[in-house]
Amino acid sequence: MSDRWDTGRTEAFSDGVFAIAITLLILEISVPESEFSNLWHGIAHQWPAYLAYATSFITIGGIWLVHHGIFRRLQYANSWVMRINLGLLMAVAFLPFPNKLLAAAIHDRDAERAAVIFYGATLFAISLLLSALCGVITRDRDLLKPGVSEQEINAILVAATPSLGFYVGVILLAVFAPRVAVFGYLVIAIVSVLRAHGEQATPPEIAEPGR
Repeated sequence: MSDRWDTGRTEAFSDGVFAIAITLLILEISVPESEFSNLWHGIAHQWPAYLAYATSFITIGGIWLVHHGIFRRLQYANSWVMRINLGLLMAVAFLPFPNKLLAAAIHDRDAERAAVIFYGATLFAISLLLSALCGVITRDRDLLKPGVSEQEINAILVAATPSLGFYVGVILLAVFAPRVAVFGYLVIAIVSVLRAHGEQATPPEIAEPGR
């Protein structure tokens, strides 16, 4: 039991980090005063910041949904869950930095490729840590709450793991077409949100007594 932690405080702390990281993203959007003479043009000219904001916001939202799905099914967290979760939170909290670089560099042909690849590498690292978190849990089923089905576990794994291959592909695309790759990151983020799974309203053994 000394190697186990209650998940309530861990999830609350994680939610706080997600909330702060997702809030910091909006701070990178602004219109320079030099654009005030033609404000509509200035607002439109900031489209890279809007794109980066939307991509990062939806990405963090998708991660939070999967993270929430994992911890809602945990009865305990072991030391590996705690360590990987801290690494995941550190990577998520770091995301506003490459997000800022992406928004600033996409107008600069010399810098945009490096910024888009760096941004993708950060997303890949986050996805890798999320997959590792799922992997640790599937190897120690005693951490799960009673009644969690194999189907639920597989659904979480499916929601977390396939993004790794897609990120590798989009990062490679960024070498040749950085601006196209940015939209690729956005597509991955949207798909991750759509694939997230919540809790079952009623466990099967309660919904169908006598079976």
